[in-house]
Amino acid sequence: MGFLRQYIKLLLTEVNEYRWDPANQKTMLLDKEGMDSQDKENAESFLKSLQLMESLDAQAKVRGYIKPASSFFTLAQWEDVVLRLLKLQQRGIDTRGGLSLNKELISIIEKYFGYQFHDEVKRWDLLTQKNVLDFIEDFVNHRFWGLEKEFSAYFPDINRLKFAYFYSRGDMEPYVLLDNEYAMQLYGSTYNPKELLHFTSVAGLSRLKEAIATGDTFDISTFTVAERPFFRPESNLIVKMTGNVRAGFRSDVKSMAVDDGRRACNLYRLEYPGHDVNNICYELDSCDGSVRTSLWNEYIATPIKILAVSKIPKD
Repeated sequence: MGFLRQYIKLLLTEVNEYRWDPANQKTMLLDKEGMDSQDKENAESFLKSLQLMESLDAQAKVRGYIKPASSFFTLAQWEDVVLRLLKLQQRGIDTRGGLSLNKELISIIEKYFGYQFHDEVKRWDLLTQKNVLDFIEDFVNHRFWGLEKEFSAYFPDINRLKFAYFYSRGDMEPYVLLDNEYAMQLYGSTYNPKELLHFTSVAGLSRLKEAIATGDTFDISTFTVAERPFFRPESNLIVKMTGNVRAGFRSDVKSMAVDDGRRACNLYRLEYPGHDVNNICYELDSCDGSVRTSLWNEYIATPIKILAVSKIPKD
């Protein structure tokens, strides 16, 4: 291990454009002349993530469940990033086979893939930083160019929606942000009140009541039809509520929470058993019947008012 560390320090000294002196974790200060503050911050963050430098906040909490809104971009914004990465690739600078300390590449990774590279790697045992770097290379050369072709038919105007990739079940998978733009495209309004149900716990009910009372509301996963008990034993309450629907699905899409209060849907869960309809509810009345997956339907909604609370009966 000591030899490996010596080799890494030597390699950093030889190939990076700022010619840092060989240093250990505590003395690699990135204070050479010619380095502006943004370059320093990007490089320092990147090196800390590789454990080549100590973090100033070693006890920082790893965010994993709530996804950052800053990871979502329109297709036009993603294309701009991809074209920048392709230009770097033409110069032999890419993520293929490892890391490059090129300052533009580091800046792009930090802004557009930083959450995946840092937070998700810490959260998921099977995800490594090499996996993320390999995904970036694959995204630039192949995956991005198929996004619009593969998913545009699901939405009235895919170019106005925002997308991100997160780790799910062994791969980096695409998600669409279920925001006001999504609601306007699907339902023609951002105010779509509907009577809904929500599985929760005692603690969850308390948070829900507080959020409604203070106006600090956020979108939650709700349903109207459930053909199977919920999978979390602690969620033993059903809340009947009025909610402002932002998105509806015939079967659950395992939506993810986003830190701006919205939620996101995995694009690979937009299909539905059969050949007549997909999983999206394009209006809010026809998705309340039987569920072909034998699970439950899913409405993403902002809580407005709690109407009743009941306890789920034990078997």
